[in-house]
Parts: sequence; C-alpha cells; structure tokens
Amino acid sequence: MADKPHHYPMDQAPIGMLINDASKFFHDRMRREAEKLGIRDGYRQMLFYLARNDGVTQLDLVRSCRLKPPTVSVTLKKMEDEGYVLRETDPGDLRQVRVFITEKGKQLNRQIHERVEALEQLFCESLAPEEQRELRRLLLKMRAHYEQSERG
Repeated sequence: MADKPHHYPMDQAPIGMLINDASKFFHDRMRREAEKLGIRDGYRQMLFYLARNDGVTQLDLVRSCRLKPPTVSVTLKKMEDEGYVLRETDPGDLRQVRVFITEKGKQLNRQIHERVEALEQLFCESLAPEEQRELRRLLLKMRAHYEQSERG
C-alpha cells in the first residue's frame, strides 16, 4: 500500500512546510505580476541581481541566482534579444562574458520592484513591526545556518 501524504492541521504543520507555503504564495503572485508587465518570470531574479551588480559574469549569475548554467544562458539570450541586458566578452579574460543591465532593463527592474514592495506590504500587513523584525531575524538565522551546513 502506498504511503498517503501527511496532512497536518496548519497549527501543527512543520515549519519548513509553512515557509514553503508562504514562499509559494509570494512567488505565484509575483509571477502573475510579471505577466501583467508582459515579461517572463525568470527575468526578475536576474534583473534584481544585475541592478545591484552590473557587469558580473554569467558564472556569477549562476551562483548568485542558484540557477543552472543552461538556464542562465538561455534566459540571458532572451533578455538580450528584448533589450534588457547586454553581454560583452571581458577584454581582460576572453573566456569570460560579462552581463550589463540596459536602461530598458533598469526601468523594468524599477517596475518589478514596485510590485514586490506592494506585495511585501500586503504579505506583512497582519504582522506588527516588531513581529516583522523578529521574523526577519529568525529567517536570516535559519538561512545562515543552512548555508553553513551546505559548505560542510
């Protein structure tokens, strides 16, 4: 007999499951917001990173966005075709390709950022400011611990 999935009352659900649910709600809503802007969902993460770290290598994008190299390469090709980024060979190391966000990409990033901030406000409006600070502190602590365990 196959195992049935676990169904927990929400107040007894594992913390990881609750974090995953909250993340999925947020991600799904952001995907819909990106669709309203007429862009592909995969652009958001790379635009956010490039807006803060213009001129990084494709490998930097792979690592920072936690995506597979082919995914980054294909997405960047589409973004370049649509005028959001430029890719240039690094003159100091011809094996490296550097990625730069264009003015059109910066404008799109600002639009997405506005949507993220509005969604963040909606997401957190049920929490008092001190609860928001505590939740942030706890999530950062959990994230740091997880990253440390991944490094060995």
